Amino acid sequence: MDGHKDSAVLSRMDLVETGRRRRWTRAEKLRIVEESFSGPRLVSATARRYGISRQLLLSWRKAWTCHDPAEEDSIGPTFVPAIVAASTLSFGLQY
Repeated sequence: MDGHKDSAVLSRMDLVETGRRRRWTRAEKLRIVEESFSGPRLVSATARRYGISRQLLLSWRKAWTCHDPAEEDSIGPTFVPAIVAASTLSFGLQY
């Protein structure tokens, strides 16, 4: 009756701790992006140095190159007051 060997056997499963998800500040991201631009072919080396994926660094670089410095102080969409007034121009049309 030993034909079902795996029915009563429990195996131990080791969990590998990969760490928590890191949060990078704007200043840290900027420093890493600037470092990756400091020389040719530094994207992979910089990503390895900081333990991030190459794709993440590339997306940070893309976001930074599309970055508008005027947006930093912006709080989002704003409204501009508009004044609607009757036209004083006469086009010479008679009905």
